[in-house]
Amino acid sequence: MSDNKIIIPVINKRSQEKSDNNSACTSCATGGCSGGFGIKAGSEKEVVYRNIFLYLSMGIIIFVVAYLMTRLLSII
Repeated sequence: MSDNKIIIPVINKRSQEKSDNNSACTSCATGGCSGGFGIKAGSEKEVVYRNIFLYLSMGIIIFVVAYLMTRLLSII
């Protein structure tokens, strides 16, 4: 029975990955990756302040719209 084994070829062979592929940004806790909220390591202060201001303003807008919607729905 073991002599009559049929070898089935693999249909989906994986492509060979390049050995020089740098996967530093695919894992956490590496210095080359962008941090939270899109702030990358080594960013200029203006870019960091702009991103923080942008996220704060979006949060304030979402909070105000949600508050106005709840007030509007409670009136109706």
